[in-house]
Parts: sequence; C-alpha cells; structure tokens
Amino acid sequence: MTHREFEGWAEFGRRLKAATDAGSPDWARLPPSERIMHDEGGRHYFTGRPCNRGHVSPRDANRCCTQCNVANMRAFYDRKKHAV
Repeated sequence: MTHREFEGWAEFGRRLKAATDAGSPDWARLPPSERIMHDEGGRHYFTGRPCNRGHVSPRDANRCCTQCNVANMRAFYDRKKHAV
C-alpha cells in the first residue's frame, strides 16, 4: 500500500461508521475512490455509500458492489442448475 492523502476526519469517520454498521470495520482501510484504487494497484475500494440495491460493501474495478456480484452469481448458478 502506498501513502495517500488523508481524506479528513469527517469523511473517514463516515466511512468507518458505514463499514462498522455493515459488519466489517476493516473495509474503512480500503481506498476511498476508484482513482486511488487504480493508483495503488488494488482491486477493491470502499465509498461507504449504498449501491442502487442498497448494499453497503466494497466495489470492484468495474464499479460493481461485491454483494451484488454474489447475488448475481448465485442467480446464474441456480438458473444453470435448473436448466436441462
């Protein structure tokens, strides 16, 4: 991990509260934006804001919520399992 500019106590506190409420305070350590994630060479970032479906979780390089990805994969395999 490289050194990044501190986002400020108010923004960090908001992200930490969102991560803690979601059940994983470690998410607050992830980069706060997609640009910073790319600069650091990471795969996920955490904004602390809900996605369109209401999940508060990290997002990947495609800007997709990780919880939405899990739900989409489960639905895909359920459809595939019931196909003949």
